[in-house]
Amino acid sequence: MEFDKIIATGGIGMGMLFLSDRQETLGRSESRLVTLSPAKDYCKQQIVLYYAASLRKDAVAVYPIGYVGADESGSASIEEMRLQGMDVKYIAQSPKLPTTISICLQYPDKETCNFTVDNSASGLVTPEYIVSAMEKIGVDKKSIVCAIPEVPAASRAEMMKIGKRKGALTVLSVPASEAGEFAGLSVYEYVDILAVNMEEAQAVAESDKVNEELLKELSGKVGRANPGISILMTCGGEGAYTFAGGRIEKVPPLRTDTLNTTGAGDAFLGGTLAGIAFGLKLQKGHNDPAFGGTALASAPELGTICAGMAVGCEDSIAFHVTPPAIRELICKSGWETEEQFMKCI
Repeated sequence: MEFDKIIATGGIGMGMLFLSDRQETLGRSESRLVTLSPAKDYCKQQIVLYYAASLRKDAVAVYPIGYVGADESGSASIEEMRLQGMDVKYIAQSPKLPTTISICLQYPDKETCNFTVDNSASGLVTPEYIVSAMEKIGVDKKSIVCAIPEVPAASRAEMMKIGKRKGALTVLSVPASEAGEFAGLSVYEYVDILAVNMEEAQAVAESDKVNEELLKELSGKVGRANPGISILMTCGGEGAYTFAGGRIEKVPPLRTDTLNTTGAGDAFLGGTLAGIAFGLKLQKGHNDPAFGGTALASAPELGTICAGMAVGCEDSIAFHVTPPAIRELICKSGWETEEQFMKCI
């Protein structure tokens, strides 16, 4: 199935990236000197939707739903998203609360942790606001509806419920810190695809297992509420796993030089959404020992290309990831592709 629009909610705003020269996790009482990076950092909805809009420009309408402050940062975010091809009329500006700010700390191994303020305009994305925006946009069977962190959990749950009732494909991302809250909201029965990283999967599954064993536990737990649910689980440098139709498939990582892992998981999700919108499947039917071992065919493989290219960029959005750049990489790497995959880019 092909889709003609992607509707999402999540945090909108910009941030700062700090670089630590020590690998040890920052302690509760520790004061540490870090380097302020010139790299640009963005909130999650902007990162995910950049890739979806860049890859599907003119073919799929992209509608971000959110709130920013009536400040310079908010206006700049709206303008950037507009120039990237998104329909920004459902991003409102608050005269009272500021645009969301995100602070990212990167360790020498390129792993990162994030702090995102919760007393910002993103908190104004209420369930009622979601309902109103989705009614105006028009949700149907050709819509992908995606709820991304950094807006209230209740609002993201409402988006899933509306999307499911209207026949849309529903996609939910759950941060580890909100796993308990989402369990209490009984939302998984409305979710077609759960998109998480390994830490988030452990929190939702209440498990300390990793990789395939973790995915088995996660699918068992959320599958009790929704036997038809599919899962995207990223595992950093280990690549990603997909669960669909009772089957687990591994997507090997794209091996490349890493400058910054911030936003890699969001790039994976954005690229995967773009592939799904064009009709690519979640699984190709077998596991490759290395990326590109057999002809590229699935949406998560497109997401993996986006993530692999993204980690070579200091900014959390890799603006060089475009269809021509992806086609060039495929050609240069000698990967075979199925016809539908190349049509997608």
